[in-house]
Formats: sequence, structure tokens, C-alpha cells
Amino acid sequence: MKPLQNILLFGLLFIGAFQGYAQPFTLDKAIQPVELKLLADTRTGHEGELGVVYFNRLTDSTMYHYVTGHDLYNFVDVLVTSIDGTPLKVSLAKDNWEDVQAEQNTANAQDGMVDFKIRTWGSFGIKVETGQPNNSLYTITVLASPEKKTYLGSAFRTINEDEMTSSGKASPIEAVETSSDGGKTNNYLLYILLGVALLVIGVLAGKLMGRKGKGTTVILVFLSLLPLGSFAQERGAVLTMEEFENWKEQQNSKHEMVMSQLEALESERKAVDEVVGNLDKTISTIRKQWDNVKLLYNTYNNGLGKCISSAPPAQAPSIPSICTDLYFDDNGEISEEEDQGCTQCFFEARKKFNNMRYQFEKLATIYKCTKNFSNAAISFGDDVSGFTPSGAGGLAWQTQRRNIEKSVTDLEQAYDSKYAEFLQSLADAMMELNICEAKYGVEDWYDRFGYMYFEFMKEKYQRKD
Repeated sequence: MKPLQNILLFGLLFIGAFQGYAQPFTLDKAIQPVELKLLADTRTGHEGELGVVYFNRLTDSTMYHYVTGHDLYNFVDVLVTSIDGTPLKVSLAKDNWEDVQAEQNTANAQDGMVDFKIRTWGSFGIKVETGQPNNSLYTITVLASPEKKTYLGSAFRTINEDEMTSSGKASPIEAVETSSDGGKTNNYLLYILLGVALLVIGVLAGKLMGRKGKGTTVILVFLSLLPLGSFAQERGAVLTMEEFENWKEQQNSKHEMVMSQLEALESERKAVDEVVGNLDKTISTIRKQWDNVKLLYNTYNNGLGKCISSAPPAQAPSIPSICTDLYFDDNGEISEEEDQGCTQCFFEARKKFNNMRYQFEKLATIYKCTKNFSNAAISFGDDVSGFTPSGAGGLAWQTQRRNIEKSVTDLEQAYDSKYAEFLQSLADAMMELNICEAKYGVEDWYDRFGYMYFEFMKEKYQRKD
């Protein structure tokens, strides 16, 4: 367990303060969006990635969904397409459903599949609109990369000889046993739920449709039940692979029930097969992009809601250190690419220090995003209700408004509490670094260098409102 990584139960901390943040804000009770919760892929070699593939039918001119389960340091792709080519207007919303952050149309997209590349914290909405709600299938795929913590860079520089002691005279450096951890490799994922099942079916269908036997019938049974099961409830459905296998075994004996639907299902099966093929190709391209961290920050939107940073804090001081050959991998973890005697002492302390830098960033980002959302919700509610006792929905909205205002107060108190806790954790990590610097001949490292950085962090992340 990584104690610092798990110190903030951010969802409980802030969503507990304001439950409405679970999706774009609305006063329209008729809007009941479907939650698309990203799940981890448990397969070997896919650690760190998140994803879901969702299939449903166009039963209305506007279909609402919202995504949860991702985090601040994930790069997120949202892919949407229709199975039969029905044009879809797809928009992303953050604060409320009317405030569109991004919009694309499948009619203008390659292979009829839109692709939004974003970074964000907290849930966001996906609205799918069509002028032809013809009950045809559409699919939403959401992918999230493993966490990438690289944009802050290193806070350290190589110490100069005249900085080794308080007097400016050089001090001999002790040699210690070297160590190496080999660095960590990135693994990439898509946990595809029902989509994985359809990928398998798409591959097998081409082989089995020409044969006679229950293998073909199983595929047709699965497709035939789509419009008769949960899709008919207008909420869509997903299955894990284990659930799919169990379901398949139960259905193997039910061949006759689908024979009358073969002709219609064959046409839809071909469309599903084509879309799944395009989806598979797009997913492969996206996963390759995850290897290029510089490309990720250049191509992925800097956050829905405009409350996410991808640059190190301005005017941050550079800290002199005797040990600078510690490198960060794409996940923000320290790896030792070169052997140096100091690494054994510095390794754990530097990891704690670097983790606290990203924890401060996360704390500030969540506060800013949640505060923006609360302000937008109040503004939206005031506009809709008129914010008068006699206005439409005015009394009900005033109650909600007071709850939101109280949640903001709770949010501020929660931030201040975690801010103080994080300052202590940062100071503890820097004291460990101070011991290591002294061990290798750097006198009074914290008092002369580390203290300035600590004061910078204290000022930078102190709440200003």
C-alpha cells in the first residue's frame, strides 16, 4: 500500500461535501443519465489501464451518459459510433448539460467514429443526439491510460562545489554500495466488458457463420437477445467475460428460439463486425500513443472545465543536491538509470518527496474543479429558477442552493485540513533528504536550500479564497 497515495480519499472527501458532483448538474428530473464506470483490466500485462465499452439502442433523440472511475493523471479517450451509420451528434459536458465543452459528429469522423481526447477530474457527461431515433445500436468506448506523472519534472539540480559547506569549501563525498531496481515498465489496458465479448464474437462470427451447428446459433442467440433484454429498458447493458461465459452455457440448448430471426440478425451482425473491427484498430492506435508522454500532453485537451494544469508551477526554485542521477518514469516513479553510490540512501526519500508534489497538485486541482462546479451550479440554478420565492421551482431551488453553499464551506475546511497534513508529510520527506545530503558531505542542506522550496510549496498551495 502506498500511504501517501491513499491519504486523500478524494471522492469521499469532496463528493461527500457535494453529492451533485457525480454528474453534470441539472434541475430537469427527466434527465436520468446512464453511469459508465471505468473498470480495471485484471489480465496480466494490462495493469494500470481502465476502460469500458457500452452498447445501447437509440430509443430517443437524446441519450444521456456520464463517466466515472478515472483520475486526474489518466489520459482519457471517448469513442462513439453508430452501428448502422445513423449520424450522431456527440457532446461532452462538465458543469451542466447545457454547457457543452466539446462537440463532434460521426458524419464527419473517420470510419464514422468520433474520438475525444481529454484530461479531467471528476465525472463528465456524454450526450448522444440523433434526428433519427430508429432503435439501432450505438456504442460508447471510454479508455483511460495508466497514470502519467511527469509534467512537474525534477525539482533538483547538481550541487556546485562551493555549495557543499556553509563556508563554501568543498567536502569529500563518501562512497556507498550501489543499488538498482531496473525501472518499471508500462502496461496498457482496456477492460472491455460487453465490448470484449462482442470483439470475440466479431472474430468468431466470420468463421462460424458458414458452418452448421450450435456454435453459430450461440452467436445468433446473443445478438437476438440484445433488443429483447436490457436494451428494451433503455439503459443499455454490459457483461464481464465471466458473466458472458456463464450466460452462453445456459443458452446453448435454446436454438429454436432464434431461427425465425436469422435473416434480420445476419444484417446487424455484419454491421457489428465492421464497427468492432474499426474500434479494435482505433484502440490499438490509442495505446501506441500512450508510449509518447510528450505527445500526450500536446494532443489531449488540458481538461474539461479548464481547471487542470499540465505545467510545473511558475518560479519554482531548483534545489541543489549531491544525488541527481535519479530519473522518473512515465508513471512518476523513480527509476535508477545510472548507478550512483548515493541512490541507496536517497531512493525512498526522493520517492516520498516527489509523490507529495503530485499530491499537492491533485489537492489544488480537485478544489478548483469542485469550486468551479459549485459556482456554475449556483449560477445555472439561479438562471433557471429566477431565484425568487414566487418563481418556477424557486422554493425548491433555494433549498438546493443553501445545500450547495454549505458544501462549499465544507470543501474549504476539508482543503485546509489536508493542506496542513500534506505540509507535514512534505517536511518529513525533506528531513530524510537532509540526512542523506549530510551523509555525502552537504552541510545544513535543509536550512540553506530545502527550506526555500518548502516555503514556496507552502505559499503556492495555500488556499487563496
